[in-house]
Amino acid sequence: MDRRLGWALVAACAALAGCDVSGLAINGKGGSPQLELDEVQIGRDALTSDLSLMSKDSQIRLGQKLNTALVGGFRRPSKGVALKELPPGVSSEFTGLGWETPERTVSLVGKEDDIILALDMLNRSTKDEVGQMVSRYRLFNGAPHAEVSSANADYWFWQDGPVRLMVCSVKVAPGYYRVTTVLGLGEVMDRLRMDEGSAQRDVAAATQISNESDSK
Repeated sequence: MDRRLGWALVAACAALAGCDVSGLAINGKGGSPQLELDEVQIGRDALTSDLSLMSKDSQIRLGQKLNTALVGGFRRPSKGVALKELPPGVSSEFTGLGWETPERTVSLVGKEDDIILALDMLNRSTKDEVGQMVSRYRLFNGAPHAEVSSANADYWFWQDGPVRLMVCSVKVAPGYYRVTTVLGLGEVMDRLRMDEGSAQRDVAAATQISNESDSK
């Protein structure tokens, strides 16, 4: 896998097999201006949300300090490459922190030192592993507020006030899936097209392209 592609590859949630619409995700909604610091507020509702990004022995929550998050299951492995990249469309005034290996990317975005967005991407998971991950989030957070499915991709969304959790599973090979889990402020995720409406539009576009290809 090419290095330093973590936030670009999250567009794979939009770039379903046979439907390369990742440019929409990378450029933001309708070419909107960059997200700036003064547009993002971390209120009490976000700080007290039960939603978190989970590994087997660690959790990351919004408002948590950047320098306290990459521990336990989120700790950078010895072969991991340090990252400081930000999602496209996000002002350079924000702070990026994370790491990447060929198998996994963990990436954080902070407003100053406070986390407003966190990503954990596994590049090659089995169907059972995807199911176990989603079941774990269901156990802690209840039923998703929304689900979007197609032949090659599935999305699950949980919303708790201003905080959103998205799990996106995209088929990359027979029996294997790239799974991207993102926790963030809803207003930030909306700008990056990590919302139910964008998922529905991307699935519809991918289905149309697939049908047109099959008919040729």
